[in-house]
Amino acid sequence: MINWGAVIIGFFAAIVLGAILGVIIPGWGALLGTLLAGMLVGYMVGGDAGNGAVNGAVAGAFGAIVISILFLIFGTILLGIIGFAAATVTSIVLLVGSIGVVIIMAVGGAIGSLVKGETAVE
Repeated sequence: MINWGAVIIGFFAAIVLGAILGVIIPGWGALLGTLLAGMLVGYMVGGDAGNGAVNGAVAGAFGAIVISILFLIFGTILLGIIGFAAATVTSIVLLVGSIGVVIIMAVGGAIGSLVKGETAVE
């Protein structure tokens, strides 16, 4: 089951940690930030590794979709049809590239759930 509170926190943590670590460690910092955010989500939801991986992946996908929508809205508002066209291309590239982020956050979620070490009672 998806824990939306953990997903939202993971989304914001991925943005903040990715930005901060991306400046501190160029090249690898953003990836490390998303892995840590995925681990946070997995730790928050607990359960088995699959539960953490699913919640981490949802947080990564949610982030990619939200950022793509924001690009489309602000690109259109600021530059009209040319901005919409540029934002559409950027959003498509971002959504395709987000597959890696989803995988990294899923791995982080699985690790976080395993670190917490409690099984979900159903």
